[in-house]
Amino acid sequence: MGGGALCGVAGGIPVVGAGVFNASLTAVQAAVVTRIAQVYDVDIIAAGGAGALAGAIIAAGGGQLLARVGGTLAGMIPGVGGLVQPAIGAGAVKAFGEATIAYFENLYPSKIYVKK
Repeated sequence: MGGGALCGVAGGIPVVGAGVFNASLTAVQAAVVTRIAQVYDVDIIAAGGAGALAGAIIAAGGGQLLARVGGTLAGMIPGVGGLVQPAIGAGAVKAFGEATIAYFENLYPSKIYVKK
């Protein structure tokens, strides 16, 4: 969630904010997918890459488009983007992480995480 909030802070930069917000949020979400896939011993490369896997999870989780559009629009309003985008970014990453976990739990219902 901290990474998502930082994306929102970066998105508050005038002129480049919307692009920075969306690009950095994508990078944070790819890191979330990669880390959770490691917990489930899933090889991201064999699964089609983090981007393909993230696409499947976004389709299952929904709501990401609304977060991105809302964050982008908030960034266009002077003085509002810097306040609203960090919350939107944090919420988007949290929701995405929960959707990712649900996705993997559906794939591997009997898998129990054991720290190595």
